Order: sequence, then C-alpha cells, then structure tokens
Amino acid sequence: MRFALDGTLDMETPMPVKKVTSVQFGGPDLDVLYVTSMAKPPLPRFPDDGVQRGSLFAIRGLGVKGVPEPRFGG
Repeated sequence: MRFALDGTLDMETPMPVKKVTSVQFGGPDLDVLYVTSMAKPPLPRFPDDGVQRGSLFAIRGLGVKGVPEPRFGG
C-alpha cells in the first residue's frame, strides 16, 4: 500500500503472498519495486503461502521511482 501525505490510501498493489518481508526499488531507473516474501511461516497456526513462498517479485509499471541510497562508507 502507498499512502498520500494526508494519510489516505493512494495505491494498492495486490500480492500473491500474505507474508511480505521487504521492499526496495531497483533497476537502472529505480522504477522496479522488488518484493521478498517469507519462506516459512513463523508459527504453525499461520497459513502457508503455497509454492510462491520465499519468492522475489519484480513489480514494474507502478508509475513511481525510488531514490538512490548512499553507499555505506564504513
């Protein structure tokens, strides 16, 4: 989900898994959203995400871009 500055829901991107773990923009133009998902449920009572659990997803065409991250200098 993406929220506007006033807190309203601006955009929602459906995912084929329930347990998203991290998101990051990448690609040459920082316009690809990479999304990772949890490989194993944390507890047996949580539903499984099936064959796509633990996957990396690349989402294109969102119409937004990320910003470059500075390199860690040590």
